[in-house]
Amino acid sequence: MKVLALDYGSKRIGLALGDTSLNIASPLGVFENREGVVEKIRNLISEYRVSLLIVGLPLTPRGQKGQRAKEVEEFVKKLRESLPEEIELLMWDERYTTKEAYWLLQDLPPTKRKKLKDSLSAYIILKEYLESL
Repeated sequence: MKVLALDYGSKRIGLALGDTSLNIASPLGVFENREGVVEKIRNLISEYRVSLLIVGLPLTPRGQKGQRAKEVEEFVKKLRESLPEEIELLMWDERYTTKEAYWLLQDLPPTKRKKLKDSLSAYIILKEYLESL
């Protein structure tokens, strides 16, 4: 099954693509979070024949929903309304994925780190999901 993972941010949305039968994942890039982003995500789902969409949920260290988690939930609600019913949508605890992404990118110059961290965070979310299967 093809899986698309999103790391939602107010400025950018990181993307990663994977396959549950092959147990693989790879960073896919970043979309600017502006008008039309839901349509772009729908197009990716169609292009890659995605069956499952995973969106990272930024819980607090104690596992509670803060303001950022509520923003993500609002985005997911909007996304769900525009997706075909057969697309499964799952929210995944993404605590510390951005820190892990920065750690993996620590040897790169700051400008490259900033450019890659959102897609790498989505990749980490997807890898964690695949490892849980």
